[in-house]
Amino acid sequence: MSDAPAFTVPTIQVRSPRPHAALVVLAGEHDLYSADEVQQTFDQSLAACDHLIVDLSAAEFIDSSIVHVLLQTKKNAVELDRKFNVVLGTAPVVERILQVTGVVPLLNVVPSVEQALFVAA
Repeated sequence: MSDAPAFTVPTIQVRSPRPHAALVVLAGEHDLYSADEVQQTFDQSLAACDHLIVDLSAAEFIDSSIVHVLLQTKKNAVELDRKFNVVLGTAPVVERILQVTGVVPLLNVVPSVEQALFVAA
């Protein structure tokens, strides 16, 4: 029996908390393996809504490929004149990678989905 921590399967859920808004919830461990699917989901959501909210509060791990996807999505949102927010309140390792890479100020981070919706109203 191994004492290695179990890998948590990455999941992506898309919700619509209100008209013209998409909420993409990333849960589990996201890395290079899921980065293409995450990018496609973000791109599809941006094409169909005016406000994209990415909820990382259920994410247990992200790597630099997901940080890149977040930055690319922010850039795409600006180019499409869409609102973009990232919700934290997640595992310390997720917040740490975002802080260490210096991207927190670039991602319009808010503490909750409700706050993101309120700011956009």
